[in-house]
Amino acid sequence: MNTPERGGIRRIPSGAPWEDRVGYCRAVVHGDQVWVAGTVSVGRTGHVHAPGDVGAQAERCLEIIADALTQAGTDTAHVVRTRMFVTDMSVQTQAAVGAAHLAVFGAHRPASTMIGVAALAAPDYLVEIEADAVLPARVPSA
Repeated sequence: MNTPERGGIRRIPSGAPWEDRVGYCRAVVHGDQVWVAGTVSVGRTGHVHAPGDVGAQAERCLEIIADALTQAGTDTAHVVRTRMFVTDMSVQTQAAVGAAHLAVFGAHRPASTMIGVAALAAPDYLVEIEADAVLPARVPSA
């Protein structure tokens, strides 16, 4: 359902089974705004990617987000805000998640927040990331 609906809203599903069970989609586009839903580290097989490795999980979350942004017509350079939810606020976790975030956004740093939470969708998920972006300005053709 990646076509505009009434009101100009475009919904971009990922195909994850949770979308139908919970009633959401990976990303929503309206006007020049893009909102990417909270993203956990789901591997290509549908299982948790890199159990126990918060840095690798953050990298996978950001890969999924980058794919959704591409489908929306933008990229990580146009992300204006991220939120990172972690189940452990230790210095090591903050450093690992921060390094993954820096690798993607270092050249175009968004406003960002890291929040400690009691749990995520399943015990093996250690980080969940969401992002807000804008569509790049379109240059009118001459």
